[in-house]
Amino acid sequence: MTGAAGSIGQAVVDELLKRGFEVDAWDIIEPRARQGVTTTEVDLRHPVDRNLVQPYQLVIHLASVTENRDDRSNLIDHLSSLSMTTHLLDALTDPVPGAVVTTSSQLVYAVGQQHPREESPVAANTGFTAAKIASEAFLKAYGHRSSVPTAAFRLANIVGPTTRRGVVYDFVRRAGEAARTASTVRITGSTHHRRSFLSLADCASAIVELAAALPGSAPEQQIYNISNVDSVSIAEIAEIVAAVTGVVFDIEKHSNQLAWRGDPGTVLPDTARLAATGWRPGQESRTAVRHTAVGLWAAGVGR
Repeated sequence: MTGAAGSIGQAVVDELLKRGFEVDAWDIIEPRARQGVTTTEVDLRHPVDRNLVQPYQLVIHLASVTENRDDRSNLIDHLSSLSMTTHLLDALTDPVPGAVVTTSSQLVYAVGQQHPREESPVAANTGFTAAKIASEAFLKAYGHRSSVPTAAFRLANIVGPTTRRGVVYDFVRRAGEAARTASTVRITGSTHHRRSFLSLADCASAIVELAAALPGSAPEQQIYNISNVDSVSIAEIAEIVAAVTGVVFDIEKHSNQLAWRGDPGTVLPDTARLAATGWRPGQESRTAVRHTAVGLWAAGVGR
């Protein structure tokens, strides 16, 4: 497993251990050691030492640049994400694994699709989405060449007390700064837009359940939207954070201005394909958002 030291990575490792897997955990920062986990410091921006590769039943590739906004990153950053994918796949040649999966994003869908299905059009509107679309394509090519089943999981907004990006984290951080200065947090832009939020634990559960079913299946690429079945608006998230922190939020509720270039607005991916597998989330979006806000506030974020 790559990207094992990140928030999602640690949750996936926990889920794999719970299901009886032994895990070979790779990351640029050596992942946390624990029973059942072999940790290796690997920088996938460079070619992989093939001596590290074992006869894996399953490979879960999470390592990537996670900044999705073009105003906070550049194209070279995202090109390195693609390099991480190609360097990994190039190393998985002898022996080939039972299956390979990677995480992608709901942001790959063309702007204007509020309920995209897995077969809906995609568009490289940012460096982040370009890298995700290209990584999906290279994984598909690898699976075809090596006769290995593959899958790409297009994630919604994943939240939890250990996450350090996204709208919930941003609002808690700003609340912490406002608490220090006895000021108000002003939220402007498209606050009526709605998003689906999934807890880290639910995200990890879905990834492992879907991935574990792949070895032995047909050597084709499967795509899944991994998302919750409900949603909350940006304004509602601000209200939740205000209630948790006790900080006053001034929320503009009638603007159509997008928060950032590439902001997709309301996106609620269709999850019928995921539901057909029998998997269900354990927390609704509001609960996941509130649990995250409580954990971040308790950790002193912004203060």
